[in-house]
Amino acid sequence: MPSVVVFGATGFVGAPYVRALKQAHPDWPVTAYVRSSKPEAELKASLGADNIIVGDFSDAEKIKKISKENDIVVNAGNSFTEDPVAAIIAGQKEKNPATKGKLIHISGAGNFIDFGTSGKFNSESKVWNDAKEEDIKAIHKEMFNGQSDVPVLEAGSDIDTYIVCPSVVYGGASISAPTKGIGYMLLTSNAKPLGYVPYVGDGTAVLSTCHVLDLVDFLIKITERAAEGPAEGTAYSRYYMLETSRVQWKDMATELAKVMHARGLLPSSEPKAVPFEEAGEGEVKHLVAANMLIKGDRAAALGFKAKQPSILAQIHEDLKEVPI
Repeated sequence: MPSVVVFGATGFVGAPYVRALKQAHPDWPVTAYVRSSKPEAELKASLGADNIIVGDFSDAEKIKKISKENDIVVNAGNSFTEDPVAAIIAGQKEKNPATKGKLIHISGAGNFIDFGTSGKFNSESKVWNDAKEEDIKAIHKEMFNGQSDVPVLEAGSDIDTYIVCPSVVYGGASISAPTKGIGYMLLTSNAKPLGYVPYVGDGTAVLSTCHVLDLVDFLIKITERAAEGPAEGTAYSRYYMLETSRVQWKDMATELAKVMHARGLLPSSEPKAVPFEEAGEGEVKHLVAANMLIKGDRAAALGFKAKQPSILAQIHEDLKEVPI
């Protein structure tokens, strides 16, 4: 039975994944690497993990050592920067060649926005498909999650790597998450200083989204596949894109405005159509104005099937009580 260490084990994705993994395979020893200051006994009881290690992503030597000591490493805690991923990879590369390292890395479909600024759906935009290795080979470090994706893909010739790439993850109410997750955090923290929820142009540009329970189900499948033995194919054939639902930005903004107004955070329950320049700051502005078009043919062939409700149906429950 393989030993598994999960980095980011108390996070929005990491926590339900650890619980689901222990439920599916109670005999597998699972270590949770966490930043939480809660007592170890409380964390073990909450997650169901066998071991708790407290640390952060700045301690490269500690991460490297823990990675080397475990059969399978799951990175559920950091998809934006390279250093923690490099430490995980270094540890896996130091394993005995007879027990080849295995890394499951969680990325994000922010990689694949078309950087449009009109807010309109563009039928000519590229649809990124996980079944096309040339699409995966085109991932570069300037993409939103490229700094971590590229080294994982490059390490795929030395260790068995798997990258699971969900679109904007939601569904916290379904797992009783105390936080809203990165997707909602970006959108709500963008709207609050603006005083409105923006959409650009006519708002027909589309956003790809993934329910956390659909993601967790697939992560269990990938973990089981990694545990079976040596990986097949190239690293570029072990990259999986996940989508539960695809929604137009105006529809997304409409529901988010209702929620934030009901919570007393915005003066209006209506979203606001704005030019690109007034849609926020940083990466969020680019998300709001652009199309995110992905197709998970390879994930579907491995058994991924969306089962959960759309983000438009889930958003009110997800954001009803969590801090915004």
